[in-house]
Amino acid sequence: MEYVAAVYLMAAVLLGVAGAAKAVTPEPASASLARLQLYHRQWAVRLLGLVELVVAVSAFIVGGIVPATALAALYAGFAVVAAAMVRSGSAVPCGCFGRVEMPATLSHVVVNILAVVAGLVAASWPVEAIDKLFDSQKWLLAPFAVVVAGGAYGAFVWLNRPPRRPQAAQS
Repeated sequence: MEYVAAVYLMAAVLLGVAGAAKAVTPEPASASLARLQLYHRQWAVRLLGLVELVVAVSAFIVGGIVPATALAALYAGFAVVAAAMVRSGSAVPCGCFGRVEMPATLSHVVVNILAVVAGLVAASWPVEAIDKLFDSQKWLLAPFAVVVAGGAYGAFVWLNRPPRRPQAAQS
């Protein structure tokens, strides 16, 4: 169960960071949505960011089926939007993390789909709130927190790497 919780909470950390960034700086995400001809008012992007932040925090504090299902639903929507951005061939920033200049790539789609799966698995076997995860062994919370934070950071770095350019054939 702790393995499921770790991956699920990594997704929650990414969701919370992205939500906070959108709530503070909605312009990049709004511009990306406008390019896809989707609803892109800045107040709506800001509200979406706040919803992401609430879902992420509730995954840690409340636990259970509702935050896990909400996380899966949000990431499913993001997977569709990221796939549309990748399909459009645009190399402009997606706005996922506010001002961070990160174009949507196939990596975004993969991470979003993996987060959907993590959320659905966490909803199927409800992941408890973080304070109840290691009831009998509280000392495990510190290494668990390091794994969750490190995994989320690793996913962010992987998403933020520059897209690969096809190499020209050498003669």
